[in-house]
Amino acid sequence: MDVALTDNGGRAAAIRTGGVPVVPWAIVLAAFWTLVAVLSLAWNIVQVRELVLEQARVELRANFFKDWAFRNWASRHGGVYVPVTPENPVDPYGTNFPERDVRTPSGRVLTLINPALMVRQFNELAAEHHRVRGHLSGLRPINPQNRPDPWEAKALAQFQQGVEEVTGIAAIDAAPYLRLIRPMRMGGKCLACHIQQGYREGDLAGGVSVSVPLAPLNAAADRRVNALVAGHGGLWLFGLVGIGAAARQLRRRIDENGAVHDALEEHEERTRAILDASLDGIVAINARNEIIDWNFQAEQTFGWPRTQVLGRSLSETIIPERFRVQHETGLQRSLENDAAILIGRRVELTGLHRDGHEFPIEVFIARISVAGTPCFSACVRDISERKAAEDKINRDYHTQRVLAELLETSMRPAPFEQRLQFALELILSTPWLSLHGTGSIFLADAASGKLRMAARHKLSANIVQACDTVEMGHCLCGRAAATQELLFVDCVDDRHEVHYPGMSEHGHYCAPILFDEKLLGVLNLYVDAHHRQTPAELQFITAAAHAVGGMIQQHQAEQQLRYHAYHDGLTRMPNRTLFMDRLEQRLRHGERHPALRCAVLYLDIDRFKTVNDSLGHTLGDQLLLEVGERIHACMRPEDTIARMGGDEFTILLKDVAEPADALRVADRLHTVLQPPIMLEGREIFVSVSIGIVVGAQGDHNAADLLRDADTAMYRAKSTGTGHTVLFDERMHLRAVAQLTLESELRRAVERGELRVHYQPIVDAIRGEVLGFEALARWAHPDRGLVSPAEFIPLAEETGLINDIGHWVLTEACRQLQAWRRDFPQRPDLYMSVNLSAKQFLQPNLVERIDAAIAATGVDPHCLALEITESVLVHNRETAHKILLDLKARGLHLYVDDFGTGYSSLSYLQNFPFDALKIDRAFVNRLTPGIEDVEMVSTIIAIARNFNMGVIAEGVENDGQLERVIALGCRKVQGYRFSPPLAAEAAGSLILARYTETPGKP
Repeated sequence: MDVALTDNGGRAAAIRTGGVPVVPWAIVLAAFWTLVAVLSLAWNIVQVRELVLEQARVELRANFFKDWAFRNWASRHGGVYVPVTPENPVDPYGTNFPERDVRTPSGRVLTLINPALMVRQFNELAAEHHRVRGHLSGLRPINPQNRPDPWEAKALAQFQQGVEEVTGIAAIDAAPYLRLIRPMRMGGKCLACHIQQGYREGDLAGGVSVSVPLAPLNAAADRRVNALVAGHGGLWLFGLVGIGAAARQLRRRIDENGAVHDALEEHEERTRAILDASLDGIVAINARNEIIDWNFQAEQTFGWPRTQVLGRSLSETIIPERFRVQHETGLQRSLENDAAILIGRRVELTGLHRDGHEFPIEVFIARISVAGTPCFSACVRDISERKAAEDKINRDYHTQRVLAELLETSMRPAPFEQRLQFALELILSTPWLSLHGTGSIFLADAASGKLRMAARHKLSANIVQACDTVEMGHCLCGRAAATQELLFVDCVDDRHEVHYPGMSEHGHYCAPILFDEKLLGVLNLYVDAHHRQTPAELQFITAAAHAVGGMIQQHQAEQQLRYHAYHDGLTRMPNRTLFMDRLEQRLRHGERHPALRCAVLYLDIDRFKTVNDSLGHTLGDQLLLEVGERIHACMRPEDTIARMGGDEFTILLKDVAEPADALRVADRLHTVLQPPIMLEGREIFVSVSIGIVVGAQGDHNAADLLRDADTAMYRAKSTGTGHTVLFDERMHLRAVAQLTLESELRRAVERGELRVHYQPIVDAIRGEVLGFEALARWAHPDRGLVSPAEFIPLAEETGLINDIGHWVLTEACRQLQAWRRDFPQRPDLYMSVNLSAKQFLQPNLVERIDAAIAATGVDPHCLALEITESVLVHNRETAHKILLDLKARGLHLYVDDFGTGYSSLSYLQNFPFDALKIDRAFVNRLTPGIEDVEMVSTIIAIARNFNMGVIAEGVENDGQLERVIALGCRKVQGYRFSPPLAAEAAGSLILARYTETPGKP
């Protein structure tokens, strides 16, 4: 059993095993045994390798001496004769021997084998059967086979320096060999063959080497080494197993002895450990009230060390003086009656610390007997933290409850003043807060810069009168508001500027009410004089002030939202919502008083968009403000003036006897707006268009009245600037008809009710059809054909003209392509299509024209686009770029209705037009009896000067045709030849000729 915990694993193990570290010693012994096994194996491997080399050296020297003895024997005899055979050819290097070849009596030819050749053949035989190589190397060999290899060459160089023997390991044919070489010197018998080389007896002629292969010996050594490794490995493993078994057995024995030792120590220290480890202080006294035991926790609880407290009276040590008599009486009663009220149960008492302060304790007293003498033992626990925690929990509970009710109060639908009063009373009712039960809430007044008392509780009349408003920086509340910091005073001092007779001493908490660092007010709470503030109070009052701040901020935000919901953000006037609300109230009032009538004036500033576009929106807003102020200046306080949005204003006149009263107000408005308005040094003249509707008896729909006033305003605007129009029922009927027509036109586009009719353009001299102008027609299912003058302006106003124009262009291109295919003899036939101002200025006009041409396959050179003059006046740069793009595609460009607009010659010079079309209004003046030809002749002259063609529109009779031809215009169109026709009827005119053309040759 473990009896101690340490910070070191080895030390703990040592304690548990009786001080003997078995595991570390076993590891050291195993490491030592491993080292011994490794060293033994290494030593044996080295011995095996040395033995192999030694055996190779012995074999090497034995072979060398055999070679040496044979070489001496051969040299001594000077050679032998052998029969000449393919295996023994004549030695080509023995020509200097006069008796190299001899013939026997039997006729056989014998050739002399000199000692060198004999030795070489001997060595070759040995190498073939025993892999032992012998070699004779010479410094100046006659036979190339006797040339030294690199290793022999190094040895011969050493022989010349006096070395008599060289051994070493070298590779022969990539196999290791142990080699030995000794010098070879010239003997007397050797000179017979080598004297011609200049040798003398005793000269160094070369060397004799013998080489023994090491591979067989190394293989045998490897087998021996493997056997050694296996044997040592088995022995090492056996040793480790033995060490492990011994360590385990030793460990078991030591653990058994340690367990016995631990049990004895545990038994001896159990009582002391229990006392010292107890979370409670344990105090024991005898019958004389003397302390006989005192544990460590008792020292920590009461501050008395054990050595000083033993033998002292318990009453004088830890019991407050006011409870000592009661304690001693109870002790005596327990000794006499063997019974006590406090014994055997937990009670809460008050303890006395050594430094003199008292604190709450929890005590459990038991009666014990020591050597037959009655004694008492008590478990004492300091419950100061628990009591503080309980107080904090109770305080937090009430704090959270009050804050939650404050938040709930801020959401109630009650009036704000009532909610503020309830919040103050709720804060003052907090049970743990040491408040006087009196207080107030001040709100910051942004307009006056003062504090205004908005809620109060239990304040005297003198205080209410004196503190109804408080200046910033004055008195306690004003100082807290100015510094935006919580201010606490425990008694009235010189900062308390308000005094009245009979005022008692008191203190204050003055907490600023803030929201996003903005001062909203001050929470003022009264406390008893000389009250000591606590952190909990500061925290709660700050949180309460913040909660009240949220309520105030919510109220102000609601007021702000309500104001913005009913007022215009720029002019601060009532908006449409508030105006309609007041108008409905006025109509309901009129139901109860039929004699009273009201009027609505709807105002729109003329040309306001021009001011905005030229001077910017900032100056536009200033203009709206100035107009609004002038309107206010001439109206009665009871009238309602509202901004409906943009540059539109409305006025509600409550009491109107007759329409003339409203018209007089309108005249007054025109008059007050006549003087110019100065904006950044500019004079801006302003006029308004005014629509008036006077409520009739029985009117009760505010939306209808406003609609009628708006309709009258638009009628006034259509007649010019600065006009006033009084609404009548016919205006409404026309507006309804216009709206109905718009809806039907939209459905007509969707249902395919639109048609394209074609009016021929004729050569007035030849009577030949040159081309057609495509004109849109609406086949209304109920009304029949609707005039373009009725629906084209509506299409431009609603934006439908872009889709209608694209459809007309595509349909006209398709029809032209069909005619050119059906009438190949008329390759010059062309089509003319109108582009309205809005259609011309659409951003993707060129792309849509390209799409129509690509979809129908028509040749762009056969297509003419007619554009009115008004497009070119206000959008010169944009129009110029578009016209150049269209011209680059091969399209023809005509100026439609020339002479009716600005008729500026500059755009005729700068823009790439091909022809001018004379408006029908000028052609109509060519009727006999009128004879107004100057405008037509002027247009024709302009066209000629600019090298343009000219087409006369609206030729309806022979007289007009004659005058047009006389003035030099050959291209004409009009009812004189044909009205606009459907495609089938128009196609029948392509090959026809008008034979009754006046002036035709």
